[in-house]
Amino acid sequence: MSLVLSGQGEKTSPLLRAARKYSGHLSYPLALLGLCWLLALPCSFWRRAYFSENAMLPGQVYTTFGTAAHMDAMLAVDTVLAAGADGRAQALARAFGALGLDTEVQRFSYDEVPRIGNVSGANVHGILRAPRGDAGEALVVAAAWTTGDGASNVNGVRLLAALAQHAREQRYWARDLVFVVTDRGERGIEAWLRAYLGVGAAPLAVRSGQIQAAISVELPPAQRYDALALYFAGKGGQLCNLDFVNMVQHVSRVERMPALLHGLRDAPRSAHWWARYRQAARLLLRQARAQAFGADAHGVHAPFLRYRIDAVTVAGQPAGGDAAAQLARQGLLADADVPPIPGVQRIGRTVEASLRSLNNLLEHLHQSFFFYLLPANQRYLSIGDYVPASALMVASLLLQAMHLWWMQGAASLRADAPETRIRRINQSYAHLRLTMPASVQIVVRVLALGLGLLLAPQLAAWAVLSDTTTTAFLFTAALASCSLVLHTADQCWAQRGQVDWRQLKSLAAALVAAVVACLAVMNFSLAVLVYVVAGLPLLVTRAAAVRTRAQRVAGVLLLLAVSPVCTMTLGRNVALGLHPLDMAASPFRVFLGDLHHFGSLVYPLVCLVYWPVNLLSMVIVLMP
Repeated sequence: MSLVLSGQGEKTSPLLRAARKYSGHLSYPLALLGLCWLLALPCSFWRRAYFSENAMLPGQVYTTFGTAAHMDAMLAVDTVLAAGADGRAQALARAFGALGLDTEVQRFSYDEVPRIGNVSGANVHGILRAPRGDAGEALVVAAAWTTGDGASNVNGVRLLAALAQHAREQRYWARDLVFVVTDRGERGIEAWLRAYLGVGAAPLAVRSGQIQAAISVELPPAQRYDALALYFAGKGGQLCNLDFVNMVQHVSRVERMPALLHGLRDAPRSAHWWARYRQAARLLLRQARAQAFGADAHGVHAPFLRYRIDAVTVAGQPAGGDAAAQLARQGLLADADVPPIPGVQRIGRTVEASLRSLNNLLEHLHQSFFFYLLPANQRYLSIGDYVPASALMVASLLLQAMHLWWMQGAASLRADAPETRIRRINQSYAHLRLTMPASVQIVVRVLALGLGLLLAPQLAAWAVLSDTTTTAFLFTAALASCSLVLHTADQCWAQRGQVDWRQLKSLAAALVAAVVACLAVMNFSLAVLVYVVAGLPLLVTRAAAVRTRAQRVAGVLLLLAVSPVCTMTLGRNVALGLHPLDMAASPFRVFLGDLHHFGSLVYPLVCLVYWPVNLLSMVIVLMP
């Protein structure tokens, strides 16, 4: 009632009167201010990172990794390679058993997407029982046989075996150490975690206590590494505790093997401010891509974060001009031909020191931030520094929705004459009773189409998600969407007095504002992305008067350019790092696979928010 009366100029609350007076002028400046806030994040006003959990005592232990016995354990992995891809799981289990670990081989299978691409694999894990613990808690060191981009990770498995040999020699462990090797990357670790935790899978026979933290090791083929890259984002935008990231970076500096965020070095302090800004923006964009899409193609840390287990990946960065790394990138280096790593001691000691610091903890990591952005190494932005940008974006949509709601109907409904007060209120309710059913019907139509896009691949995946039909399915969905838009617009012109584009845009803006507000506190990067691809085009739709057919056609073409089909096709290499012509690895299948395995929100948001709002914007442009 207050919203309706305020729309008619009645004396309700001062806040509503002020909103009615200024909402039409403030929505666009607020949107611009929110975008400017984002652009200001790479500026050098960050805070220096610090430790909230002092019990870790990072870098204050004497590391001993790198003896001849450890190197022999690395070479023992070469005998595992001789068993071939089929027998290496059992061979590795025997190698772990020779080190004194309790071992088990887990066989598993999964679908890439529902009922499509059944794949089988094997996980091998060995548990070193803590001599000073009660098996109630554990730390995990994990590695896959291949890196995220398909290269060999034999060096990572070698290092894991050497760390297991080193850990067996020590007597200070208060937590069990679990060493896991998988041959299916993140999907394999997800299957292992489900079995370990007893979530929807047969439990493991050999297990330990609650997992406190995990470190994933990834070393692509190389003869020498000059730094480590550090990755810490999960599939659903989860982040590990900031103390974990700070600790790994600190001990890596002590060991003179710097762990760089996403493998990017900071611009020199003597560099021009623009160079520092670009480097910080580049790092923030990589974090945003990893957090929004779960597109980190490095390590197997992401599944752990889904179960509230702090995890990071340390990935070796080959030195420039490394011959082995160049051969691996060209696909000319087999697993058995990957040379052993000289100078691996510094990498092993970095992982050793990290495990020692985690071993010192008396409780789960909790004191530092779980919501942050890292614009530079040893620098951070807390949630209070960046979340106002999303608040400004939500405010711009809400003010636009309120303004359009109050502006619907004839101009006579907004007169200020007190003698017509009762008549104007009755006319406003009559207008709502006439137009609201049509607006709700249009919204329900586009949401039903989005729901069909969400459910069809899961109910009939064999028909729409083979390599040859993925593109055809998207093309058919795009045609159905265009047909729905044109049919709805034709109905709106036929029932010109029963529809109001302002009312429809107000409902759509309120929907996007609610989604962005909820996402901002869970996955800030994904919230900003939803606002950019769905909220901004909606905000500028019919911002000016549309009177001619040419203006309507131009508006629809612009909206088609930012439609899901176009952005998922043209932005595939930017957002996910996919090759533009690799149609088998389409974003459609990637997002659906992440939903199926990890519960990612990207595909549901595309189907239930992005696609419907884009269609509603087209309908609004074509409405009378």
